[in-house]
Amino acid sequence: MARPRGIGMRPHAALYQGVARHRPGCERFVGESCMMSMRARVLTALAATLASQPLAAQSPEPAVDEIPAPVRHVPLAAPLDAEAQAAVAGINAFSLDLYRRTLKTGENHFLSPASVSVAVGLAYRGARGETAAELERVLRFGQPPREYLRANAQILASMNFVGEGRELRTGNAIWLQDGISLLPEYEADMARFADAGLQRVDFQKNAETARTRINGWVEDRTRGKIRDLLLSPDVTDGTRAILVNTIYWKGLWAQGFDAAATKSQVFETLAGEKPVIPLMTQRASFQIVERKGIKAILLPYQGREIEMAVFVPNSREALPRFEAELTSEELTRWLGDLQGGDFRDTILTLPKMRVEWRQDLVDTLKEVGATTAFSDRADFSGMTSFPLPHEPESAGLKIRKVIHQAYLDVDEAGSEAAAATAVIMDIVTSGRRGPPPPPPFIFRADKPFLFLLRDRRTGLILFMGRYVAPSAG
Repeated sequence: MARPRGIGMRPHAALYQGVARHRPGCERFVGESCMMSMRARVLTALAATLASQPLAAQSPEPAVDEIPAPVRHVPLAAPLDAEAQAAVAGINAFSLDLYRRTLKTGENHFLSPASVSVAVGLAYRGARGETAAELERVLRFGQPPREYLRANAQILASMNFVGEGRELRTGNAIWLQDGISLLPEYEADMARFADAGLQRVDFQKNAETARTRINGWVEDRTRGKIRDLLLSPDVTDGTRAILVNTIYWKGLWAQGFDAAATKSQVFETLAGEKPVIPLMTQRASFQIVERKGIKAILLPYQGREIEMAVFVPNSREALPRFEAELTSEELTRWLGDLQGGDFRDTILTLPKMRVEWRQDLVDTLKEVGATTAFSDRADFSGMTSFPLPHEPESAGLKIRKVIHQAYLDVDEAGSEAAAATAVIMDIVTSGRRGPPPPPPFIFRADKPFLFLLRDRRTGLILFMGRYVAPSAG
């Protein structure tokens, strides 16, 4: 049997091992020699282009003798048209909404609202009437189902690349009850715009086997970081479809930390406790903005496509207030000011950290106004026709669960992050250099802080979280 598109596909060669990628002039995927010659040509062309531009048009850079020179790579392009840019803005606004709604007092947090948006977006393509209207409003989709999926295809394409010292991957899959047919238009759009492979399973006769297969696919696509996404109660003999998205990131810092400089130091938690934890330290040049008692910094990864933004209030008690008052417009302004800001000689301190999180998001989505999609009044008639084969009493599908799980590990070398979202659908019966530098700026993330990982090219927020206390274990 032919392998379904997007299912079980293996990644390129291992990260950090000198990945060879196809380029014009190379007959096939080849080794380092072809890669090096192509890199030399690209860098030569880039240098000529930059040399021809006025200094004011170039990004601010630190003086070479001020800090250790970071490793530089040519960023991979990711052009988006106006509709896709609007979709990014919507996902980012939804990111802040979902982040705030899922916070728990005194706890670390980490999730990928982008993954949730993509997974629910697969169902949105088949939604109709009030079901579609509510999902569009709550998840900030901003366009009708098919138009949104088409715009989102550009974003999904930008989220798949492998480069030297970094890898970003996303994947989609539809797991459908054997015997049910998707509408031709829906199935074609899933393959064309979402690269979502269709996989047949039998939820009715063996829900546990189906659950194991889906979990195995998720674990494979997230390099083993998201395991057991679906628990036994999540998949039942009443399940008819599960729509899944995964996002995986692994990248080396553009300027790594020296492990020898990592020391056990005090971290003041949100509760006022002062445990001693490993804090990484380096002196380098970073883009920094400081205002209203908040210090923010951009920490780029190799290639500089992806970056971590860290927001540290001056006092531990100020983080919840900052989170509560932060609007999507203000966050966009923070990120724009950071990206356009001057580089400053900085002494940076950041904890090594690991954060994991899992939750069913149905109640959260209901609270913000998407209720119909989870009720017997749900209309996903753009996915399949009813009644379903051999189920004359079936009148439609509804979303029963939206399971989301995320993982983050940060150390001296870089970061690894993964997330997966499963939208579980059951049957419905009838019924993102200037003057000489000042003395080193001290940026110490030794108290509660908010952080996010975003694609600098598109502005898309990939992951978002907070660190308020040492992780258990």
